[in-house]
Formats: sequence, structure tokens, C-alpha cells
Amino acid sequence: MVLFPQNDHRFAKAIAELGQQAFVEANLSSFLDTVVTGVTDTLKVDSVEVLETVPDDVTSEPGERAAINGVEQIAIEPGSQVEYLLQTLEPVVIENLGQETRFLPAKRLRDRGIVSSLSVLIPNGAKPSGILNIYSMTQRCFTEEEILFVQAVANLVAASLQQQQAEAARQTQRELEAEVLRLSRVEAVLRQSEERYAVIANAANDGVWDWNLETNEVYFSSRWKAMLGYQEGDVGNRVEDWFYRLHPEDRDLVKQEVRRHCEEFTSCFESQYRLLHQDGTYRWMLSRGLAIRDISGKAYRLVGSQTDITAHKIGEEQLLFNALHDGLTGLANRTLFMERLQHAIALSKRHGTYRFAVVFLDLDRFKVINDSLGHIAGDQLLITIAHRIKGCFRSSDTCARLGGDEFAILLEYVQDGTEVIKVVERMQQVLKTPFALNGQEIFANASIGIILSTANYEKPEDVIRDADTAMYRAKAKGRGRYEVFTQEMHEHAVSLLQLETNLRKAIERQEFLVHYQPVVELRTGKITGFEALVRWQHPERGLISPTEFIPVAEETGLILPIGQWVLHESCKQMKLWQQQYPFNPPLTISVNISRRQFSQPDLIQQIEKILQETRLEPRCLKLEITESAIMEDTVLATNLMKEIKTLGVQLVMDDFGTGYSSLSHLHLFPIDTLKIDPSFVHKADTDLEKVEIIRTVISLAWNLGIDVVAEGIETKRQMSQLKLLKCDLAQGYLFSRPLTGDAATVFLEQEAGLGSQR
Repeated sequence: MVLFPQNDHRFAKAIAELGQQAFVEANLSSFLDTVVTGVTDTLKVDSVEVLETVPDDVTSEPGERAAINGVEQIAIEPGSQVEYLLQTLEPVVIENLGQETRFLPAKRLRDRGIVSSLSVLIPNGAKPSGILNIYSMTQRCFTEEEILFVQAVANLVAASLQQQQAEAARQTQRELEAEVLRLSRVEAVLRQSEERYAVIANAANDGVWDWNLETNEVYFSSRWKAMLGYQEGDVGNRVEDWFYRLHPEDRDLVKQEVRRHCEEFTSCFESQYRLLHQDGTYRWMLSRGLAIRDISGKAYRLVGSQTDITAHKIGEEQLLFNALHDGLTGLANRTLFMERLQHAIALSKRHGTYRFAVVFLDLDRFKVINDSLGHIAGDQLLITIAHRIKGCFRSSDTCARLGGDEFAILLEYVQDGTEVIKVVERMQQVLKTPFALNGQEIFANASIGIILSTANYEKPEDVIRDADTAMYRAKAKGRGRYEVFTQEMHEHAVSLLQLETNLRKAIERQEFLVHYQPVVELRTGKITGFEALVRWQHPERGLISPTEFIPVAEETGLILPIGQWVLHESCKQMKLWQQQYPFNPPLTISVNISRRQFSQPDLIQQIEKILQETRLEPRCLKLEITESAIMEDTVLATNLMKEIKTLGVQLVMDDFGTGYSSLSHLHLFPIDTLKIDPSFVHKADTDLEKVEIIRTVISLAWNLGIDVVAEGIETKRQMSQLKLLKCDLAQGYLFSRPLTGDAATVFLEQEAGLGSQR
């Protein structure tokens, strides 16, 4: 016990207060603040600091007064005051820092103007815990009582430190016990999870695999083996039992995808490949997995599942075939024909001896046959004609159905025009044989236009245009004959020029109208928006169909001002309807963007300006772009679509299935909606193959988060079939023909009335 003179109670009182504070204050930092304040006030000094001894340095605790703030680290330098104190283990009193010779005075004290100081060790068994420093900026001689007082305070600090350490040890013990309990619970949960995993693995339709990358052992679930026709014990547990069954063309790719994921180049392992079945055939599989990594990030396990996607692949391949071939006749479609014609044009420019010819065929009076015997008989006639004319050409030639009753044949490596005429006459001969339809004999003739290759052609569209001109010349001369296109056939060009002139005047006179065809939600029957369709109100001819003037507008570039006007008018009308009929969610307007518009460099600025002027929310505008326009240059199209998406506008791929995009390409395009071409929808209630293709398209679209619109629904059976296939949206004559703006307003008024009754 430290005794103080009876005539000086201030030391005893201060010690008593600090002692009480040491055992009630749980926070060490707060207690040290109290120590600094109490000692400073009791001794009437300028500053006090508490330093904690640590290896190679001493650190001051927070709570100092005067010049020392925060935590300060001091190295134990040879010959320093700190080293002297730790060596002597006795209080060190400095009456005048400038006259001190026992050790080198600290520069930090001189810089602060310290003159006198008292330093006392804070005990902690054999090794001190720290140092208690008292500083005065005036010269002072510390008395024995003051030294005893400071030592007593140092003992209190030591006691508080020990109490704090003991409490910390108890807290650590409590935390360890809690952690043990938590780990026990985690172990129980993991055990339950493993049991659940085993049940799911056995019950799942997918095959589960678990690959130990360190031992190359693989666990294959029973379902994984059953997918390949094997029993439980028929497949080993080595990775080679998996990889040697891979198709030779897929093996390296799968290994590369595994390696890329294990090296963290991909977020997950995903691969489509062919696996050898026990029956000797290959089955398409989709495998997905995730690597399990150690704390260094190295993968030591790869766990995943395998799905049999053979049926999906067959459907996708069929869809690809259908995208390049006519669904009715099996002949090449326009897309494939135009591709090959483009190749022929390029080949004729590179090789002067190469010649080609194009034969354009249009059936005479086919509409009469359709109207009298029905569309089924008409389709059967087209199939039979396709079969007959295909037999007139070599396998290296391309025979295509361009649409309706129009056929085109590309003859390659022809010697001269005489050879082409012989082929055409042979084709006419086979058409003279009557066709048996519904028990009746039907005779069919065809008007034929012929084009011989010249160096003047740059685009396949120009060849088809001139062949079409020659065909119409043959039709005008009495049908059932052929004509070879010549430069004298300029009448067609004159008529095109006249139509172009009328189009320009129509733009100036504002003769165009926008009709609106409703788009409905199949599940509820509610209207979700409209598709805008342009019409030409000619002052003499009346309402002109877009099929007549849009091709000319596209060719001449007049589609650009027409398309811009349609976009502005449609957005303006939709904004007005939204104000009149505030449906939730709001109505949307779909506007077709032609291939020529799509290639404009300022398309983004045009869209942005129109949205600002009409004040239509971007999310309410859907821009429809044809599949062929997208596939013409996929890289350029994808970049442009991404720019459009930044505006908040939705994108629709129109006429899907008529171009040549594969289902596997869909995820590359930033589209929101897919429009199934009417050629698929019209057969949805009768053609199981078409149904399966539509199902595949809808399923993939759902997985990609893409809405699906079925175009051209005309019957309730078609609607029911699309509902069963879970198609989202639809439009067609069953719901409504394209309406004028006023008629569409009446339609909305009725819809709003029905909505209030629902």
C-alpha cells in the first residue's frame, strides 16, 4: 500500500477515485482518458501520456491531453530515454531536458517545448506493460510523494489492463463455445443437405455428375447412365469413361470449356456435345456445372448436370432447314435462292467464261383454282408442280418457291441462251400433263421470264426484278409462254418511274395513312397495343396496299421519309390514346423499321427526337425489324440494336422463321419480342411438325426472357393451339383487321368498357 502525507489528501483522493473507476469502467480507452485527466489536474502539469510497450516500439493509447493526440509510435532507439527506463526499471525524473546527460533527449519532446518530465513503468509481471509519462513545459522538481502517486496510478493502469485481458479471455472462451455450437449446427444442416441432394439426384430427370479434379474420379448418377442406355454398373468412375464417349468433333471443345471455367475465364461450365449411346447412335447433351474452389481459388471439384437435348436439336435443325426452304414444297425459299444468286453474280464477275440464267415462273389463273377448289387443293397443286419442274434441272441448279405461285430457277454454268430455252421448253412440256385434284383433271399453265447473266448486275434483287418484268411481258402477251428480258423492256422502268413520282407527290400532299392492328394477350384476351401499318390514300386509285408501293419506296429510298412520318404519327397517336385510356400496363405501339431505315447512320437521333416531340415513354415503343435485315450483317445489326436499347425502346424480330437465323443465335441479339411468321401460325392447328417448331421457339424464347407474338391468327382453332403452346401475344384477323385511327379509338372504347366489367 502506498502512503501519502496526512497533510496532503489530494493524492489519496485522486487514487481512490481512479481505483474505483478502474473496476467499474469496462472500456479501457475511457479509463485511460480518466487517468490522463486526473493526473494532469492533480499534478498541475502540461500533459500526460500512456504508452503501451510492443515489440520494437511503444505506442501511446488514445486519450492524451495537450500536444499529443491519437496514437503515437516510438521506436526503441539505442541510447534513448525509453531504452534507459526499460533497462533500469526505475522512475526516471528529468528536471531540465536541455541538461540531461544519461540518455539522448527525444527530439519530439524538444519540439514540443518539454522542459521537465517524470516517467514510470506500468508493471505486468516480469515485463512491463507500458510507460506513464508526465510532462511540464516549465522546469520542475518532482517530489517523492508525486513520484509515489504516479507509481500508484501506474499500478491502477496495470490492474485495469489485467482486468481487461481477463475479460477478453473470457469473451474469447464464450465466442469459441458459440462457434463450436454453430459448427455443430452447420454440420447437421450439411448432413441434411447431403441427404436432400442424394434424393434429388435420384429423382431428377437430368443426369448428375461430380468430378474430383485431383483424382480424376467422377460420380455418375443412375440417370446419367440411363440416358446412354446403361445400367448402374456398366459405366466406370473415371473421367475417361465420359470423354471417350464424346463425339470426336466435340471432344477438344468440351475439354477447352472445362479448362476455361476452371481457370475462371467463365462464370460456369456450359457445353453442348454429342455422347455415344449404347445403341451406337449419338445423343445431343447439354451439360452445365460449377467449380468448387479452395481458399486460393484453385478448382478441386466440378459438379453439374446433364440434359438430353436431342429432340430440341432435331427441332432446331428442322427450323434451320425451314428457314432456308419453303415449308409447303420443300424447295429452296427466297432467302436461299437470293444467297445463291448473289454468289452467281460474284462468280460471273471473277470469271468471264462463267454464265448463269434465271428463270422466273408464275402460274396462270392460280387464284381461280384456289377460289374454286380451296386452298388445300391449291397447295397440293403447288407441291405437284414443284416436283415436276424440279425434275427438269440438274442437281447443281437451284429451284425455289419465292412465295405464292411464283417459282424461280437458277441455272449455272450454261453455255448459251439456246441451252436455257431447251430447259424452259422441257418445263413447259411437263406442265401440260393434267393434274388430278379432288377427282378432277386440272390444267395449269405458267408465264415465264428469263434472264441471261450480264456484267451489269450487282444485286440479286435486280435480276429478280428484270426476270419478273419479262414474266409479266409473257403474261401480257397471252400467258402460258416465255419471254427473255431485253433492254427494250423499258416500259416496266417507265411505270416504276411513274410510281416513284406519285410516291414523291404523295409525301408532299400527305396522302399516307396509318392503320392500327390490335395486339392481344392470349391468356386474358386483353389488348396490349397496336402494330402501325402504313396505307396510301391515292386521290384516283383509292387505298393502295403497301405491297404495291413499299418495294418501290424501298428501292428509291422514299421509304426513309415515309417511315419517319409513320413513326412520328404512330407515337403521337399512342400518346393520345394513353391519355384517353390509361390502361395498366400502358398500351404499346409497334412500328416496322425497313431494312433501308435500319441502315441509316442517324436512326438513333431520329428515334430520340420523335420520342421527345411526342412525349411517349420509350418503353411503350416497339420497333419491328425483319429477321432478314438483322441477319444481313449480324455484327452491325447487333451493335445498332444495342444502341437503340439504350434509349429504353423495345425491339421485335419480325417474320421469324422466314430468314436463316438459327435458334442458337437468338441469345446474341438484344431483342424483347419474337414474331412467329404467319406461315407457321396458319398450320398450327393441322401440321404437327409446325406445332413442334413453334413449341421449340416459344420454349427457347421463354428461357431467354423474350416475349412471343403469333402473327396471322385467323381461326379459333389456331388461337386455341397457340394458347396450349403458352404463346404470350397474338394478332390477326380473328381479333381485328387493321383499323383506321378513329376505328381503333372505338375499339379501345369498347375494350375499356369490357375492362370495367371484368
